[in-house]
Amino acid sequence: MNFTIFIIRSSNFQSKTMNIPPVILNAGKKHTATLVFLHGLGDTGMGWAGALNTIKPDYLKIICPTASMLPVTINGGALMPAWYDITSLDENSKQRGEEAGVLESVKYLVNIVNGEMRYNIRPERVIIGGFSQGGAVALRTALTSGLQFGGCIGLSCYLPGDIDNIDVPDTPNIQTPIFQAHGDSDEVVTYSRGVKTSKILEKHFSNHKLVTYKGMGHEGTLEELDAVKKFIQTCCPE
Repeated sequence: MNFTIFIIRSSNFQSKTMNIPPVILNAGKKHTATLVFLHGLGDTGMGWAGALNTIKPDYLKIICPTASMLPVTINGGALMPAWYDITSLDENSKQRGEEAGVLESVKYLVNIVNGEMRYNIRPERVIIGGFSQGGAVALRTALTSGLQFGGCIGLSCYLPGDIDNIDVPDTPNIQTPIFQAHGDSDEVVTYSRGVKTSKILEKHFSNHKLVTYKGMGHEGTLEELDAVKKFIQTCCPE
């Protein structure tokens, strides 16, 4: 069963060059943790806000930014909200042309995390995550930023760019917990690509888990959302 996603409300925090503010779901009581969640290609910050609002604990603030409008190569150069250009969906492609955009989005995500320091929320109490392209940015950020986050959620995604030459900090066991989920019937980001990504992550993260959803395509389900809820409460309890 799929879930419907809809807008809740937005704030005055500006998103890159689009001047579209992210959706902000404020904590219902004392704010002690934050989730920053990035949408997939062609979506906006409002796309996942409704679903995430149904699992949000009272102490958690959620930030759902919107990516800039970029021409996307695999879609014939059409402009759409994108965290970076995608030149190919071939899991064996080096995709070096994506690297500059990936690095820019990683920097953007880290800046949002650092901005939460204004509210006395350290990176260890911030969970980063995303779906598809947004999840790719979140995984890359957890792997290369050198920060320890409260957790990282990667849904139906992969490690972007030239994954054989990613500059990973000299940290043998990154402590950020990773929840990676993928459907075995994904028609966009293949399940085999998700598995390939998981094997890379297992080499660097001491707490990594890949959850496979039978029959699930490139989508979200209520079962997966419930698993995300449990991951949030485990990584950043009240």
